[in-house]
Amino acid sequence: MEKPEREPGFGLRNGRGHRGDDLRRLNTAAVMKHVFNHPALSRSEIASQLGLSAASVTNITSALLEAGLLRAMPSLTGAQGRPRVPLEIGKSALVMGIHLGPRTSGVVLMGLDGLEQASVLVPHAGMGPAESIELVVAAARALVDTHAQERPLLGTGIATGGIVDRHAAVIIENPGAGWRNVHVMDLLRGRLPGPVILDNNARAAAQSELLYGHGQQSNDFVLMVITADIGSVMVDDGRIRAGFSQTAGQIAHLRVSNRPVPCPCGKTGCLAVMGSDDAVTVEARRQGLGQVQHIEHVLALALAGDEVAIGVLEQRNRYVGRAASQLIDIHDPELLVVAGTPAETPAVFASLVAEVARTAHAGAGAAGRVVLSSDHIFSLSLFAASTMVDAILADPLGSVAPEGLLTT
Repeated sequence: MEKPEREPGFGLRNGRGHRGDDLRRLNTAAVMKHVFNHPALSRSEIASQLGLSAASVTNITSALLEAGLLRAMPSLTGAQGRPRVPLEIGKSALVMGIHLGPRTSGVVLMGLDGLEQASVLVPHAGMGPAESIELVVAAARALVDTHAQERPLLGTGIATGGIVDRHAAVIIENPGAGWRNVHVMDLLRGRLPGPVILDNNARAAAQSELLYGHGQQSNDFVLMVITADIGSVMVDDGRIRAGFSQTAGQIAHLRVSNRPVPCPCGKTGCLAVMGSDDAVTVEARRQGLGQVQHIEHVLALALAGDEVAIGVLEQRNRYVGRAASQLIDIHDPELLVVAGTPAETPAVFASLVAEVARTAHAGAGAAGRVVLSSDHIFSLSLFAASTMVDAILADPLGSVAPEGLLTT
């Protein structure tokens, strides 16, 4: 049988193996995803609900249990005295998530259940990509040494802002960091738990939302990520749309204000210079909060009741609301999900929703579709890790290196 081929930055890719091998791979993925979405089912229930034979499900679940990807829960006694063994996602396996930020990167170890096990922040303001990634790799290795112990590491998901070519594992442009044409795999090859996936922040956030958040109830939504970097992504019938050239969702240069604030793109009033975290910091200083150095300072002041800080955040949310209105008018999604620092300040989120009601064609009907990200605590690193979880669900045994197998 032909071995699976590895694509740079894309985890595992199916080789052109025998038809039976492909069917087993698809059935294994189906069982894994079914347990992920419906924990505590027995083998017989899984077989019945998926339309697979009991023997096939027994063989598949045995392999997944051996790999540590599934876990047997305490058995229950059936109506006729037969033991019923419910299954759930394994608790031992970990994935790594890395958010490459413009000034600070985050590294996390996460379980397949989406819960953080350990994390670290890595400052690298003013450094180039090679030097920054060197620091991130050192921090990642230290995190593994300290916290992973004997637990299997199934791979690494990396996310960053701007335009990312996932297939080639290249950061085409990250405006916040000032990085262009960074060949990430050349800097990382063999240095992190593999396989490794590179994607952009918005697509990673949407993947996390699909696995752990609103995606459990709706597979038709647009997600906005509003941080130092700005982006959006459309999820259609559960599929994340990257676009023909993988640049879909670039909303940073939507015009949201008539104020003559110049943008590097040559226009004025763009969302990038009116609604980003950096824009919030600049505006806070302009309004007299000279002590503010970054967005966390503004958030802390707002939490303490500072009226200027609250006003600055409300104004930012109105700019974001105008961009959200345009996305709703164009795509007509079931939900418009907002992730990022607006999700960290729910007390002023009403200003964003009110702006959508005022500016969207559908008015209050559109505003009723705007929701905060329901993911676990907002973390771009956790979002990055979710891309690896998705790869594992799609090809469970193909994503686990033989040396990474553990028996639960």
